[in-house]
Amino acid sequence: MKTDAPIKCSCGKVEGVARGLSRSSTNHVVCSCKGCQSYAHYLGRTDDMLDAEGGSNIVQMDPSKFEITRGMENVVCMRVTNDGPLRWYTSCCNTPLGNTFPRGGLPFIGFLPICLGIKGTSEELVALVGKSRGHVNRPEKTPLFDRIGNVFMIIGLFCKIMFWRVRGGPAFKPFFDAETMRPMVKPIKISDEERAELEAKAGF
Repeated sequence: MKTDAPIKCSCGKVEGVARGLSRSSTNHVVCSCKGCQSYAHYLGRTDDMLDAEGGSNIVQMDPSKFEITRGMENVVCMRVTNDGPLRWYTSCCNTPLGNTFPRGGLPFIGFLPICLGIKGTSEELVALVGKSRGHVNRPEKTPLFDRIGNVFMIIGLFCKIMFWRVRGGPAFKPFFDAETMRPMVKPIKISDEERAELEAKAGF
């Protein structure tokens, strides 16, 4: 069964809704990459964003179903690295929203459950989108069986993105200009020194 879940930042200035959440309509994955961990430290919200092993639960879905209904003027984005994804969050209280490609076009957003008021891999998150389909970018060597599972998970995600593209056309909601497919706000770029400091906090 698909469920609509309310999006709300910690201070309540930004609101929205993630529509049609289910295991079949999303791809729930855990990522332990340097960028995700640095981002959590950048926002000062490691307790809300990271599990005990430093992994971020990310729910990847069709961005046309991820709607911001109030407070868009408080939404900003940053990049941990010059070639990394855009990481969207609220400037009012540093609530992470979702990660996207640098430009619109391909339909994809990976939202962070804390924007729904859910921390980590909780029973509430599993009830909405199912258990994680894979754990990527682990610091330790990933077992062979898990690596094979991750390959199938990525193939499944690619098929979902193609389906979303055929169904809805070029994606721009909610963070991109419909004509240029460029982000609606200029991404914040951090310095090499700031990045090194964040990585050190993350243990890299």
